[in-house]
Amino acid sequence: MAHDDFVGYALDLLDADERFAVEARLAGDPAAAAQVERVRAIAALLELDRDDLEPPADLATRTISLLESELAHPSTLEAAHKAFSTDQPEGRSFARRFRGDLVVAAGIGLFVVGLALSFVARARQANEMLACQNNLLTLHQGLSGYADAHEGRFPKVGTEAYPTADAFVQALKDAGQCPATFHAICPAANADAPPPAPISYTYALGHRTANNVVLGEWRSTDPAVENDLIPIAADCPAAAAAPSDGPTSAHRTGHNVLFVGGNVRFAMTATVGVNGDDIFRNQLGAVAAGVTRVDTVLGRAGDVP
Repeated sequence: MAHDDFVGYALDLLDADERFAVEARLAGDPAAAAQVERVRAIAALLELDRDDLEPPADLATRTISLLESELAHPSTLEAAHKAFSTDQPEGRSFARRFRGDLVVAAGIGLFVVGLALSFVARARQANEMLACQNNLLTLHQGLSGYADAHEGRFPKVGTEAYPTADAFVQALKDAGQCPATFHAICPAANADAPPPAPISYTYALGHRTANNVVLGEWRSTDPAVENDLIPIAADCPAAAAAPSDGPTSAHRTGHNVLFVGGNVRFAMTATVGVNGDDIFRNQLGAVAAGVTRVDTVLGRAGDVP
């Protein structure tokens, strides 16, 4: 979680979902909570020169003029410093007026910085979200091409050639269905990871039949089966335990999910499978192959059916 999230939280610039994510972090991170308190302490300094008197009507204008003057003539602040240092009544009067201008300027500056940080953070998150969704659409193109060449079946993991969930990307590359240079990396999840960054998307582990045979995922031709309701890939959960308890990826408030039909949706919980199925655990609560076709389980790098 970025520092500007804490600034936005302290200045009450976040929406409800973002506040929830920050509060969850603060509950278990004393260092983060201390950062928020420091921002609040800085903002509280603006109250030190608050008077009961109404401010002059031209205070904002004089403040702006003062800043413009300083940009054009740096000696302005030097004169102000001398005024602060004098013992003369007129000096104290000027110092008080100048201090009031600085308080207003500090307030405006803090507010503008808060807005700027919030805007930059939101813009970065939007760009990361778009890049992540484009990655999933690229993967879907490869999956579709693979299914076309394999009677509607997608790459199966848990085999000798492709033993773990993340190996599905290599399976697509080996089949010529995905560019060899493509990196299946969510920009938000691996922004700080050294190269080569791990694959940051989960993939369907398939399901076990009554005979304990694992079947991979496939594209159904049955009109009664909604391909757009069956997930096949998604962002990696950020937490290894109980991902459905809260935000589940580096996108903080949720995760992108790719469905068999090619639809990409942003979900705020993990229970977006068929009939509210948890897409990261099977019906037995394990990260393993599902117990039925619609019991989707999307595994991380290293997970096996």
